[in-house]
Amino acid sequence: MGDVLIDACGWVALIDAGLNIDSALSSIVGPPHFILLPSVLEELSAIQEQRNLRNTIMLELLLQRSTLVEEKSGHTDDLLLNHAKENEIPLLTVDTNLKRRCFESSVDVIEVMNRKKLRLISSL
Repeated sequence: MGDVLIDACGWVALIDAGLNIDSALSSIVGPPHFILLPSVLEELSAIQEQRNLRNTIMLELLLQRSTLVEEKSGHTDDLLLNHAKENEIPLLTVDTNLKRRCFESSVDVIEVMNRKKLRLISSL
């Protein structure tokens, strides 16, 4: 099973792209298993509250298929980067600054490209 650390903007981009989550990620990491930080869950919950039922971010699906891990205090991007690096798992994000920091820290990134497909960018 391929662990994937979830960033809020990455999950929203994945859902908004309308991709089949399992097949899109399976070709990259194998059968996906999501890792979720409490601070990211809070961000996603706030985003879900702003959307209507027809424009859901499928938060229930994410929760069913995720492991919620403990986090220390700090900025969410720092926590994501540290968790991905320590556990050697890719981070799903479309945040440009966070992707740059991942590359500088030798962390793999999964990104949504042109709202059409996923791409794994291996760290340097």
